[in-house]
Amino acid sequence: MCNSGQIRPQIRHWVFLLLLTFLTGIGAELPDAAPTTGSAAGGNPLLKLTQLSLEDLMAVKVDTVYGASKYEQKTTEAPSSVSIVTQDEIKRYGYRTLAEVLGSLQGFNVSYDRNYSYLGVRGVSLGDFNSRVLLLIDGHRVNNNLTDGAYIGTEFPLDVDLIDRVEVIRGPGSVLYGNNAFFAVINVITRKAGQVNGTEVAGEYGAFGTYKARVTIGKTFTNGLALLVSGSYDDSTGPKELFFKEFNNPAHNNGLAENMDGDSSKSFFGSLSYRDFTLQGGYISRAKVNPTAENYTTFNDPRLRTVDDRSYVDLKFAHEFPDALDLSARLYYDRSGFQTGYPIGDPTATSFFQEVQAGEWWGAELQLSKKLWEKHVISMGAEYRDDFRQTDRIFEGGTTYTAVHTNRQSHGVFVQGDIALLKNLHLNGGVRYDQYGAFDPSFSPRLALIYNPLPQSTFKALYGTAFRTPNFLELSDPRFQKIQPEQIKSYELVYEQGIGTHLHASLSGYYNQMDDLILFENGRFANVNADTRGLELALEGNWPGGVRSRASYTLQRTENRSGSLGFPDSPEHLLKFNLSAPLLRNKLFAGLDYQYTSRRQTVFTTPGGTTMAGPDAPGFGVVNVTLFSQNLVKNLELSAGVYNLLDQSYSDPSSRYHLQPQIPQDGRSFRLKATYKF
Repeated sequence: MCNSGQIRPQIRHWVFLLLLTFLTGIGAELPDAAPTTGSAAGGNPLLKLTQLSLEDLMAVKVDTVYGASKYEQKTTEAPSSVSIVTQDEIKRYGYRTLAEVLGSLQGFNVSYDRNYSYLGVRGVSLGDFNSRVLLLIDGHRVNNNLTDGAYIGTEFPLDVDLIDRVEVIRGPGSVLYGNNAFFAVINVITRKAGQVNGTEVAGEYGAFGTYKARVTIGKTFTNGLALLVSGSYDDSTGPKELFFKEFNNPAHNNGLAENMDGDSSKSFFGSLSYRDFTLQGGYISRAKVNPTAENYTTFNDPRLRTVDDRSYVDLKFAHEFPDALDLSARLYYDRSGFQTGYPIGDPTATSFFQEVQAGEWWGAELQLSKKLWEKHVISMGAEYRDDFRQTDRIFEGGTTYTAVHTNRQSHGVFVQGDIALLKNLHLNGGVRYDQYGAFDPSFSPRLALIYNPLPQSTFKALYGTAFRTPNFLELSDPRFQKIQPEQIKSYELVYEQGIGTHLHASLSGYYNQMDDLILFENGRFANVNADTRGLELALEGNWPGGVRSRASYTLQRTENRSGSLGFPDSPEHLLKFNLSAPLLRNKLFAGLDYQYTSRRQTVFTTPGGTTMAGPDAPGFGVVNVTLFSQNLVKNLELSAGVYNLLDQSYSDPSSRYHLQPQIPQDGRSFRLKATYKF
């Protein structure tokens, strides 16, 4: 790993541009102060900020977030570093999946192994289904009960067109959510029936034979009943050929995987609301051909194919008792399924094993919140969950080789409070108790001190803890029963600064101490210890007339304290830049998205099952451009996007289940999309 004195010249160049953007943005946004004599104070941007009128300060818009405290609050008051991505931004930048949305933010990197998308958070990406991030849809837990996986690619159960906004809450969140809220909580807020207010029909066509169709109906009736239903179908043949040099010999088709990247899914989402009740449900079935010969399978065999099914139904009650308290309760049922085939052996004479996993669970949640003296908020809650079905069967023909059937119950209770020590100084703290199966109970405290010395200045000192218990996959083999739950302690300082009415800057520094991280290494699961530290700098702008921008730089370093292999897929430098500007006022917008990822370590697995370090994946930068129009023709939205515009050749690190250390990614591609509203 390189040190700070070895930062690549292009990184230094872009950091300079980021700081220049920050400084020029200050000058552009703040009104000129009255000249001072004998002093440079008139050029001090923070001094200028204090001279804004009360009306100007009141006009400054501050985003709100729900997932940070389980009630609506300003992001500047949340006990976390928070990012919000809106539906408008998703359209303007042409994001096609939740993975692309998250990949645009500081501290996050996304890798793709031609089957699933893996999310790296603050220097840690272990290629194991994103089980250290808690993913929610309108507060409903989406992580399954087989791998605890949070699917964010084409396997994510919600069409991105149905997203109203995405709340990204960094740092441990077990104090409110228990298991899996290890590095971050991501809460996807859906569009409501009134926002659709009619019928939407959407169609897409893109590179690699990609087609997609969606129909959405939303209506709010005069009696207050609100209904939204939506169905989507997506199909892609993928690149005709993919080359993997590790299989470059005549016995393996000279390394060419032909017609082996198909991806097809169908999904449904529905929501019905009346007064204090909301009934919501979703379903997706996604089939993906895997071209990588993962898990020691036969190369270029289309039977290496995974099918994921995910469904849920959720009933929520939320009521505000005036001058008393707020009550919310949730009852839910979920199902998750996975099946795949493993062709193994010589290409001319293979055995074909199949694996089928299924999980079902139900649960209930209750939360009470009370506001005291108009400045303090106290919340408490409880949760129960019953994973009553967790099964895994591996078989060939009529012969069963592995059959695991188990279940697990869990429960947790929490209490948290936001106390106003002074008008501009808040203390936020809480603790949660969890019991997961037969593991020892977990206690998850969190503490935050939030200080606002100026109307648009915020300082946050944050301490949090979280845990992740071994999942069904990790425990399904008795040899791995001795692994321990993961633990994290996180320390973070955050400085947020509003600049005028249109700019917002943030600076975060953090240190995470992680104990007993679970890795698959040398054919088995094991616990390792690690530390990560980092710095995140971000600047966002939103101007009248429709100009929007976001720039960020991340410096992060992860160290394996157990002395085994280093951490793969952990870039030291991340640089993100987005800009959207109107070409025709309120009708036509151009969007630019640039992302740079520095070099990353890789690992691979030898045919004998040994995990080895591979060659580093070089750093790369990708440019995406999008044209988006609305109401050029009444009720019609059009979008045209080019991805990897400069046709950059790059690869992502593979997981520990691959024979190859790097997975090549797509070159230049495109998408055309039309949405019509009735």
